[in-house]
Amino acid sequence: MKKIFTLCFALFSAVTMFAQETKGMFEFATADGTVVPSGTVITKSDVEDFTDPEDGYDTKQISTGLFVKPIKTDLNGEKICVKLRLNVERIDHGSIAFCLLGNCKNASEKGEFESNAGFVDKLDDLKTEWKIVDEETHKAKYGEAKAKLTLVVCRKVSLGKDQFGIEQFKYEDIGESSTVTVHFVYNEKSTGINGINNADATVVARYAADGTRLSAPQKGLNIVKLSNGKTVKYIK
Repeated sequence: MKKIFTLCFALFSAVTMFAQETKGMFEFATADGTVVPSGTVITKSDVEDFTDPEDGYDTKQISTGLFVKPIKTDLNGEKICVKLRLNVERIDHGSIAFCLLGNCKNASEKGEFESNAGFVDKLDDLKTEWKIVDEETHKAKYGEAKAKLTLVVCRKVSLGKDQFGIEQFKYEDIGESSTVTVHFVYNEKSTGINGINNADATVVARYAADGTRLSAPQKGLNIVKLSNGKTVKYIK
């Protein structure tokens, strides 16, 4: 019994040590690389209008403007990866999009959601935004959403080769690195910022994430080039 207790204590101590070591390995940051301290609560109300005249539906969103910034990418000599965990605490309507390394998902209800894991070696746009469009009317609607975002450090573990000789992998969580909470608010006081719907610019071309040219907006990531020289990205 004493040996079992000692073994359990040793395992618990090791897990605790790794969890402590993962703090700050990856940080939330702004587009210029400025770190957003863990524990920060952010309120966002600036509306981006990506409504495409050719589409006919409102495509408005409130972006967090958050990126993931790698600070340390190895742990005890092992290269480690990261994923984004999203805990949706409130969402009146619409959905919250979140991405990592260009792979995006959507959450349209309260609960816990996770991105795919990946190796992040440079500043990466999380493209986390609340789409404020009502599903029934396809129009922007006043309301609120709130979500807790956590960067989770993980490792890539080999499962061996399958019957075709292809090596299989899984990702194991090691510990949390940084957490922020975002409160989205869309009301009569919300301000608008430039998007696609700009009186001084028209859509010149649109592309998918892999660079394929599109003739119309598609579900997922859209990259749009405007006549004023700007390029904007949005998730439909």
